[in-house]
Amino acid sequence: MGIYSAAERMILMLLYASGGKILGKLWFQKEMFELSKAFKDVAEELDFDAYSYGPFSEALDEYRDMLENSGFIEDLTLTEKGKEISARFWETASSDEKSLIKNVVNFFENLDSDELLLYTYVTSPQMAERSEVKERIFRRRFNIAVRMLREGKISIGLASKLAGLPLSEMLRRVTNLGIKPFDAQGDLEGEN
Repeated sequence: MGIYSAAERMILMLLYASGGKILGKLWFQKEMFELSKAFKDVAEELDFDAYSYGPFSEALDEYRDMLENSGFIEDLTLTEKGKEISARFWETASSDEKSLIKNVVNFFENLDSDELLLYTYVTSPQMAERSEVKERIFRRRFNIAVRMLREGKISIGLASKLAGLPLSEMLRRVTNLGIKPFDAQGDLEGEN
């Protein structure tokens, strides 16, 4: 299969797990950042830093460009050639790798940009230091968290964390809004 870096392998498996396409560059950066938390070799290659919209890796853009130049992806979509190699990487991945990648895809790909940024800024505050939109997102954090809870994307525990409220206060507020807070279970495992 040739020699591929850990980051290239992860990019291709991420695309494979997402059905061959990622929503956009913002999701791509944040999903790969989330995966880099679990995979040290990927984190070392990508070296994420705080940037205008949270975690950003110039190296990730370079890897994406190399994969595009090699004919594996086009506009964050797998080509036929890319589908073949990503399927091979997927087949050789451990069940833990597959599970983690699927969880990231299933969670992140269902978020809109404000939800994605709020989640990222709250779970990795050091990466929000240079954000151009953090204040706007944080002014609306309660409403964004409520919407995510109402749509079943997150648990009440994660909603309270994203809203910046104690669980008891979050429960009181969402109950007053007519939301059944224990129906939703959509967030990443371990984030409850």
